[in-house]
Amino acid sequence: MKDFTYVLPKDAAEAARAAAAPNCALKGAGTDLVDRMKEGVTRPDTVVNLLTATDLRSPIREENGRIVMGGAITLAEVAESELIRKVAPGLADAAAEAATPQIRNRGTVAGNLCQRPRCWYFRNDTYACSKKGGETCYSIEGENKYHAIFENVTCNIVHPSNLAPILQVLGGTLHVVTAKGTDVVPSDIAVKDFWVRPEEDISRENILVAGQVIREVSFPIPRGTTGSSYVETREKASFDWALTSCAAALTLEGGKIASASVVLSSVAPTPLQLEAVEKWLVGKAPSDALFREAGTKATDGATPMRDNAYKITLTAVVVRRALSAAAARATGGGK
Repeated sequence: MKDFTYVLPKDAAEAARAAAAPNCALKGAGTDLVDRMKEGVTRPDTVVNLLTATDLRSPIREENGRIVMGGAITLAEVAESELIRKVAPGLADAAAEAATPQIRNRGTVAGNLCQRPRCWYFRNDTYACSKKGGETCYSIEGENKYHAIFENVTCNIVHPSNLAPILQVLGGTLHVVTAKGTDVVPSDIAVKDFWVRPEEDISRENILVAGQVIREVSFPIPRGTTGSSYVETREKASFDWALTSCAAALTLEGGKIASASVVLSSVAPTPLQLEAVEKWLVGKAPSDALFREAGTKATDGATPMRDNAYKITLTAVVVRRALSAAAARATGGGK
């Protein structure tokens, strides 16, 4: 690990100014960053510790019809929040599924959203893969069991965040501060607009640039007849990365689906909004048969690689389970 300058900002404004330094890395808990630094994949000149910025730790609260939380609060705080459990249980589920209890007690909301892909070719400094400026995506001919089955044209990574799909389903917003000279300017980014596809810029996964810090995250409080859920599959029940995952929110009116939001993760380079499935669900009465068919429709357009066609079956399963759980919660049958 190379030498670096370590900055301990007192607030978000100071953190943003420090983050404007060339070749700077932002650190929450560091569970992702430190691994990459030890492997030599990331070699920053400056590391900014966001945990010392007190206003990034603003508590989970209701404010002007929204749920608001600091970017540096922990996943455990989200998973255990009674307010989150009441209004958006799918978000609590997603936070509770992340990693291990030890990591959830340190890992942060913004850190979970901004973690880099877990592709072993990207994480191994001996492979000059296309994401690191090389000319080859080694997963095409190599080990691709855990790689993408959708939008896998340029780079076959899968999005690793637990919180990303459910925050997108909930219509979440990232409240960002940006250093511009000596000034710090606030701005808002919709979660759905936060991601960068490999075809747009293969070197990064989100639109944050130098000098930007996620100060808070928020989402509108769902209607009383809206239920949300998050479901994932893993190879083992203990600490593991999701093979497939799905977040869903359904609003029911008169026994029928008035609106639907369904987002897949772990199967494409960015969270994948299933707009065609959402439109198809509206106006129909929720049922197991309906959700099974939705799961099948969710796999339309999949282009599995040599070793990951099993993800098609798992994708149909997580969509069905997520929709069923969201519908049960919308009618008061789930917590």
